[in-house]
Amino acid sequence: SYPFVKGNYYMTILGEKEDYIKEFAFYKDSKVIKAPDTWLDLRIRGSQLSQNFRRRCKISPKGLFAYEADVNGTMHWVSEAHSFNWHVLLDASALVVGKDKLHVGLHRPDFLVCCPDNIHSNNSRRITCLLVRKKSFDLQSFILG
Repeated sequence: SYPFVKGNYYMTILGEKEDYIKEFAFYKDSKVIKAPDTWLDLRIRGSQLSQNFRRRCKISPKGLFAYEADVNGTMHWVSEAHSFNWHVLLDASALVVGKDKLHVGLHRPDFLVCCPDNIHSNNSRRITCLLVRKKSFDLQSFILG
């Protein structure tokens, strides 16, 4: 679990169905910001998303920003969030393994959720994995369980 504490934030653009973290953040007295995906638009100068990254908060890191990966979209928001001491969870579970490519080497999200399909076995099942950036894992005192 992510180390949410009173006063930090969880900002999410994930849909209600995919967002399992929101309730945990509420439980830990973190402020939850449900952002519409229109905030991802880079054409708007000083967008609402950027304004929320800049929130004044005494706690560092400020919180967790979660959004869905899109191969045609931009990874700009990973760098933007990092520049204001936010952690980023990128949900790549909707991408198709072997077809879609996601280049995370430049922006390096802290957490990456993916769901590769096990289509080569007789017992086809979907598995979910969480990849954690080593730097983020070393800085955090959270338990994966």
